[in-house]
Amino acid sequence: MSAKKCRLETRMPVEPVVFSPEALARMERMCDDGLDEVREAVCRKFKPLYPIHDFYILSQFDVDFRAYVFFEEKSDLESSKTTGIQQEIFDFVFAELERIGRGDRSTIKVAFEFDTYENLKKNFGGNYFNRLR
Repeated sequence: MSAKKCRLETRMPVEPVVFSPEALARMERMCDDGLDEVREAVCRKFKPLYPIHDFYILSQFDVDFRAYVFFEEKSDLESSKTTGIQQEIFDFVFAELERIGRGDRSTIKVAFEFDTYENLKKNFGGNYFNRLR
């Protein structure tokens, strides 16, 4: 067996790129493109059937997306685990992400967080911004 020698090359340092506020806003819109459609579809399908207060889906850095499902009360959240509602929402969100062209289920990474509006009011003063950050 012969060993190969590696040649290290010196490279010039790359200058950091600074984006204008307009460019950053455009990139943010591109990241969130279609997510409003997913949110609306989830709310339209599940709110009439189950005690869901609200649903949000956001682009993330650690995973592709984070989906927040807020049931009305703690008892609703607990029963959603045993009745299959969470799995139904899970499957529907992936189907919607595929429909809007965000990739197929095997490549999309979505972190789901199930919580309650009751908890949001109690611990975050009813403020979604404080809860979602």
